[in-house]
Amino acid sequence: MKKTISILFCLFLGIGFIISTQTEGQRTLQTNDLSPLSSSLMLTNGLTLDFQIQGTDIIMMIESTKQQGWIGVGFGATMSSTDMVIFFANRNGQPAVLDTFSSGEITPATDTQQDWTLLGSQITSSSFKMKAKRALNTGDASQDTVLQQGSSYNFCVAWSSSTSFVQHDNYYVFQVQLNNNLGTMQAIAVNIGVGEDALNVHKVWLFYGWGIGADIAIFVGRYLKAWKHHILVHSILFFLINVSTIILEAIVINGNNYKLGDVSNLDTGVKNHFIIGCVIMALIILQHIGGILLKIGIEGTNKHVNTIKQFHLVSGIIIYALAKANILIGTDLNSTTSITYQYNQGIIIAVVSIVFLFLCELFSRFYKYKTSNQIFDTSKSFEISISNENPDHQELLRMLNVEKREVSQIIAALPNLKWVIYNQGVYDISDLVHPGGQFIIKEVIGKEIGRYMLGALPLEGYTFKPYAHSSAAINLLKKNKIGDLNYGETNMLVLANQEASSQPENNKLKLFNNFKLIKKTQISETTSQFDFQASDLQVKNILQGVNWFGRHYLIKTQNSSKSRLYTQLNCMTDENVSFRQQLVNFVKNKLEMKNTDKIDVKTFNKYSQTLPFIIKKYNFSGALSKLIHEQNSQINYQIYGPLGNGLGFTEQTKNQKICIMSAGTGILPFLDLFDFLLKKQIQQTVPDQAKELDPFNINYNQYFEGCQFTVYAAFQQLDDFVGKEWVMLLNQLSKQTQNNLFRLIIKVNNGQIPEHVEKLQYQSYQGLIMSEMKNDSYDKIYICGPPIMYNKTIEALQKNQVERSKIFVV
Repeated sequence: MKKTISILFCLFLGIGFIISTQTEGQRTLQTNDLSPLSSSLMLTNGLTLDFQIQGTDIIMMIESTKQQGWIGVGFGATMSSTDMVIFFANRNGQPAVLDTFSSGEITPATDTQQDWTLLGSQITSSSFKMKAKRALNTGDASQDTVLQQGSSYNFCVAWSSSTSFVQHDNYYVFQVQLNNNLGTMQAIAVNIGVGEDALNVHKVWLFYGWGIGADIAIFVGRYLKAWKHHILVHSILFFLINVSTIILEAIVINGNNYKLGDVSNLDTGVKNHFIIGCVIMALIILQHIGGILLKIGIEGTNKHVNTIKQFHLVSGIIIYALAKANILIGTDLNSTTSITYQYNQGIIIAVVSIVFLFLCELFSRFYKYKTSNQIFDTSKSFEISISNENPDHQELLRMLNVEKREVSQIIAALPNLKWVIYNQGVYDISDLVHPGGQFIIKEVIGKEIGRYMLGALPLEGYTFKPYAHSSAAINLLKKNKIGDLNYGETNMLVLANQEASSQPENNKLKLFNNFKLIKKTQISETTSQFDFQASDLQVKNILQGVNWFGRHYLIKTQNSSKSRLYTQLNCMTDENVSFRQQLVNFVKNKLEMKNTDKIDVKTFNKYSQTLPFIIKKYNFSGALSKLIHEQNSQINYQIYGPLGNGLGFTEQTKNQKICIMSAGTGILPFLDLFDFLLKKQIQQTVPDQAKELDPFNINYNQYFEGCQFTVYAAFQQLDDFVGKEWVMLLNQLSKQTQNNLFRLIIKVNNGQIPEHVEKLQYQSYQGLIMSEMKNDSYDKIYICGPPIMYNKTIEALQKNQVERSKIFVV
């Protein structure tokens, strides 16, 4: 009895040992049943799947004519939420079947409940054959698909020759109807995911499109601005790249939609590639919306186009950086397509293209610096030959140079012609598209634009920062040249020892000349007069007419590209200062009933040896004014000019109410005008001696007939008011004669204003404008001062509905 019990105990131990040696999740072979089944599907690559439903079970047999390490069959079209069975040729030393569940593009997880039973296997060096069964309904609904006889299913098949459970070699999807006795038939393949051709196009086009094409488009848009088609080509290239990117990414995303139910299950590289691609698509859409708005803004009058440009630029940089990163990620992904790229190829293309654009940026900045010096090089021709048969152009030059018309009159006569003055040239900008917006073209019609081109000042009335234009922009402007301003006798410079009446001088004079600073005269704490001299030039002391008021010169040091514009001051030559003082003394004595000395012009030299400028010192690093104040005579200077159309007064300037609003050295552009008005006023004050007071036959009374000048001037202290003595005398004489020629109103922050001078009753010009100025108050309003002053003044004038055409910023 004891022997029998011992035998049974050993038998139970043996059975327990056999059961315990079976690993979790697998059923080993109990029998070797490989008998045929009633339905057989021919799959692909020598694979065959047989099946048959017996009662409540389904029996499956998978066979391959090639050696395989494992073959997996899933009851679903994809690896997303799919019930799978894996047939292993050798798992822990023997054939085995494993019940698994796939949640995504990762290794399937082993089911907690193993429902497949291996029935038989035949594994050789050249074939693979395994048979197993499971219940149609295992009761494990969370991990197993419930199968029904007569129903159709998509199923996927994957395999690998490796004995390890690694990523499969290939992946196919088929359709089947679970019926017995179907016999042998070809399985119906189902297309799931993205086809190889589509993937190849996706890879090739985006690899080279963003690897090289985007850099070409950026190069065209940023560095070929002198080419009038650069915006069009830039837009077309990026339109093709961006639209194709959206289409190709949409195809891939749509084809792989089954993978995206749970992005967290994707491989890290695939997930990152997908997320970045989606971000790029969203930004591309915004970028094109911004591009359309930018195009509309540039071609229209949108004053916020600069903000749109900044958004377009920033979003473009982000897209560019993300695209380069995605190229690197994409080249590192495993792929089943026939076209592959190595990771280092992506790095090389990305690095080379980025370095190329970086070098272009460095070169453009260097070239901009270099050409800014060459523009003023007297050994090079700055202007170009002119051949102009356009009747509007001819009419414009005639009105400017012959009739001496005002700019407003010319604009009214030629409403369809957009033109500007740059230096001494006249240019047609009608066909130009300004990258900052076409409203800029509209704003500068008829203006002298040197201050904008050089980046000395921003466009008035806007929050733009000053922008120094590149040589490409200047060359583009030069291609549209109409002709030159003919200064004639009103050119302040003349060749040394040449008669004033000689006409050929204008053809011989260079626009840019070398000067030495020979004298500095302190005017106030921050302001001085500087007298420059050129060995081969003289300065005219007597200029005819009034169209030269407010012209300017460009001053730079010989070894620097730093340059600034300073107003012409004919009234401040030594000879003119002396002559004006004689006139002042004469009229003062006359009014006080004292003996008057005759005006003596016998010693008056019609030519001065020095060109005067009054310059305020600005103490920030690199300021040209600081350099002039501190190093003055120790360096050489180049002076370019005279330039521009000045204040725009002509012989036709009559019966107008003219307002001048200045702050600080903003009074300087009007000193020649005030000097002229003083002489006109003195003649009217002492009419019986008018001829004696006009020894140079200027005939002051023929100019500004019926005009009234109102001047508002604001200063930190009265000493900053250059010419205050004789400007205040002009104001006093106008009051006494009651001819309304001139009215002066002053505001001083520190110090006292003389009692006979009217004081500004408002804290700022804005208060004055809003209280007293309407659209019909003045025919012209001139503004000169720091940017914050003229911008606020313009804003107040526009709020008070003063027409923009009446406002002139000097």
